Amino acid sequence: KKLISILLCVAMIVSLAVGCGSSGEKSDGDSEAEEKVFVVALPGEPTSYNPDAQADDFSHMVGKNLFNSLVTMNCNSEIVGDLAKDWEIDGLTYTFHLNEGVKWHDGEEFTSEDVKFTYEQIIANEGYLAADLAVIDTMECPDENTIVITLKESKGSFLSSLAWYGNHILPKHLYEGVDDWSTCEAATTNPVGTGPFKFVEAKSGVNVVLEKNEDYFGGAPSIDKVVYSISSDSDTAYQAFMNGEINYLTDVPTANVEKLEEDDNYNIGCLTEGRRYQMCFNMNGEYTKDLAVRQAIAKAINREEISEKGTNGLQEPAYGFYPPFLDWAYNEDADIGEQDVDTAVKILEDAGYTKDADGYYLHLNLEAFNYGNYGDCAKVVKSQLEAIGIEVTVEELEEGAWAEKVTSGNYDLCILAGYQGPDPDNMTIRVGTGGGLNVSAYSNEEVDSLLAEARGLTDQDERGELYKQVQSILAEDLPLVPLVEYAEYYACPSNITGVPYVDEDGGDLIPYNFSTVEIQ
Repeated sequence: KKLISILLCVAMIVSLAVGCGSSGEKSDGDSEAEEKVFVVALPGEPTSYNPDAQADDFSHMVGKNLFNSLVTMNCNSEIVGDLAKDWEIDGLTYTFHLNEGVKWHDGEEFTSEDVKFTYEQIIANEGYLAADLAVIDTMECPDENTIVITLKESKGSFLSSLAWYGNHILPKHLYEGVDDWSTCEAATTNPVGTGPFKFVEAKSGVNVVLEKNEDYFGGAPSIDKVVYSISSDSDTAYQAFMNGEINYLTDVPTANVEKLEEDDNYNIGCLTEGRRYQMCFNMNGEYTKDLAVRQAIAKAINREEISEKGTNGLQEPAYGFYPPFLDWAYNEDADIGEQDVDTAVKILEDAGYTKDADGYYLHLNLEAFNYGNYGDCAKVVKSQLEAIGIEVTVEELEEGAWAEKVTSGNYDLCILAGYQGPDPDNMTIRVGTGGGLNVSAYSNEEVDSLLAEARGLTDQDERGELYKQVQSILAEDLPLVPLVEYAEYYACPSNITGVPYVDEDGGDLIPYNFSTVEIQ
């Protein structure tokens, strides 16, 4: 089926008389060039085209071309304007001045009321950004191009929250009054944004097609179409890329990274900073709710081996309970320590666990994504836990199925990654009670209190000390264990420029936004 998906995508492109990344004369003899189509590998299918409803990487990736945010973040993790051209901060008041003349894809005028409405809907529907927006006291729109947001209390990470994820501005005129903002027409069959590309169609399991927005306020893109070719198998996508059927490979298999790096026909880049693979425990699981089980598993983990065998050494071992990219918030003393199989077995036996007829103390399942290096890392973990008498069944799932299983609590262990910046307040969504990515269902009042206190401070050193205390508690409670730092490689043919995460000097580009892409 995966191969068929690739072939169908190619057939569709051929039917449009489009060569991947090519241009030429039209058959009628005029000088107008053929359409330039940028084909992107997408590891999974968006669950909704409302990218604010829930954590969904594939909806987010497509959404970066359909929609805009108030502010956004570039590839250097710097906050830059998007719909807002500039802003001022005066104490608790944030005043955003919006770009003028912005239109929705259906021709309606974009105004500050759309921003206010979107944030209100995220809060009301408990969207991904709801916890961060809860600090808002009032929102006012003195005119169509200005929105003034006043907070209830100081929050040093507020602006960065608006810039990262689940933050796309939605059209009020299409979402107002709908019963379900994730399944209405605007979120499924007819998404309308202000972004550089417009929605054309989506074929389930095959592709998503966008066309350029000639009226884009940032300037019309130079490419005519973006086609997302859906394939959850990275090896299949790699072959399609090498065959010229895909222009932008978003998940280069680690075994092929060196080959592409040495080939002048391709450009390759890496996304890594502030991201890591973590194995999360179900804190309500039959066995994983037991601290002794979590301690034993932590002692069984050899991160160096996971790095070498699971990622060909391309993803470095992860230490501590927060990525070290923000040294002022990183506690190097809070860690799980070195692998110690004998100690791990002793912890289980001291806790009263005995081996069954098959020679195992426990039988657990481990949920991993079916793309990237998740599955390979999970298999190394499986081997390490078998060495201490725990049998692990690894399940590699598409992101939607993974999320459904994990959020329902029907799991023991799972591997999760994702950006943990640009501010350490990101810990709140991962280990704070009720956090959007707190898949462990971990809850500790002291952790919640420390996170809340740090959120209200502006002095970096004072904040950092509180975040370090949180990490010390996590090292004791073990709702998760670090595995390896994230490293995802992106590649495209060398005749294509302006590609996020691939261009060497592309730090000011916007992740997954293709408005700057040019095909030579």
